[in-house]
Amino acid sequence: MTSAVPRRSEVSDSPNPHWIGFSLVTLAYLAVTVCESILAPLFPVVADELDLDLAIAGFAFGLLTGAIAVGNFAGGYVLARLGPRTGILASLALAAAGCALAGTANARTTFLAAQALIGLGAGIFFAPGLNAVGRLAGAQRRGLAMGIFGVAFSGGLTIAALLAAAGDAGNWRVAFWVATATCAVAALVIAVTPLPARLHGPPEGRRRRLREALGVAVIVGGVGAVLQYGTVAFLPVFAVASWRLSPAAAALLLAAARIVSVPAKLAAGAAADRWGSHRAVWGLSIVLVLTGAWWTTIGDATTSGWAAVVFAATVSALFPIANLLAVEGFGERGPLLGTYRSVQIGIGAAGAYLIGVFADAVGLAPTLAVSVLLPVGLFALRRPTLETTEVVPP
Repeated sequence: MTSAVPRRSEVSDSPNPHWIGFSLVTLAYLAVTVCESILAPLFPVVADELDLDLAIAGFAFGLLTGAIAVGNFAGGYVLARLGPRTGILASLALAAAGCALAGTANARTTFLAAQALIGLGAGIFFAPGLNAVGRLAGAQRRGLAMGIFGVAFSGGLTIAALLAAAGDAGNWRVAFWVATATCAVAALVIAVTPLPARLHGPPEGRRRRLREALGVAVIVGGVGAVLQYGTVAFLPVFAVASWRLSPAAAALLLAAARIVSVPAKLAAGAAADRWGSHRAVWGLSIVLVLTGAWWTTIGDATTSGWAAVVFAATVSALFPIANLLAVEGFGERGPLLGTYRSVQIGIGAAGAYLIGVFADAVGLAPTLAVSVLLPVGLFALRRPTLETTEVVPP
């Protein structure tokens, strides 16, 4: 007969939060996000030294994204078989190895191989990391926990941009070495931090509910992904073309949205805890439709810039709710968590491509004006479906 008492290296699931463990896993997420986010802002400098053209740039970004998608699946299976600690440590190790390889790269093949390692490591983190923070936060504060988890992603993007800004032709490698050291320290900390044990799958009778939960989480996250990787990505182009802003001013507009997204994510998570996921989704959808219609059809930057900032920040706030739905719907099923994330990325990539195609055919402004109405579809999700449910350990 096995003991129900958790080992010293594990914590048991309980309604009460384990804030120390939660904070350390969240900081580990920030570390891997820094690794996966360095490429874009640092690429112009790297390209000069390693003689990388635009075709190689596209291949590098695609390789990184594809490796992340593969890592999402792999992380789900690692979570199911070995538990969250092993998955998180594997993620940090691969991301650190990739950054170290990039920091020593003197040829394009080595640099590209490094991006594949970084993407694989970053992708593996999602399922075990999300499972761990969802269980460490406790049932009553899980929404807020998802908001904080999302803020860590924003923090990683910011740190990566700052590291890239500090780099030039002589010291761009330092950014990768800093990222390597950050992941190494995070791995050492996670190795001794009590984390939840591996969970087994739910009873057979829950299979239908799991399929429904997966669909709802994918829909909410998919809408957010299309708006994030498509609509918001085209915001600077729209601002330059329609509002006659300079490229620098358009970039600052997007930067302001990233800053506002931090309190937006926290507010969305807290709202889900207080009023439920369905009300949080509907509330965010109302804000998205109103502000989206405003900035795509009314006025110039003076009258509509604020709406664009609020819209972009609110898009970011959709992801903590989607993650909350995933954790509470199938958080004990690692492969489903990996599938959810990979499908979400695929939907975002397809949406961005279609927005580009239609913008080229009929114009950017009308295409974006239609895309911002996408959240209307979230009102069709039934209230009982969106209700969060407690995950009962076996």
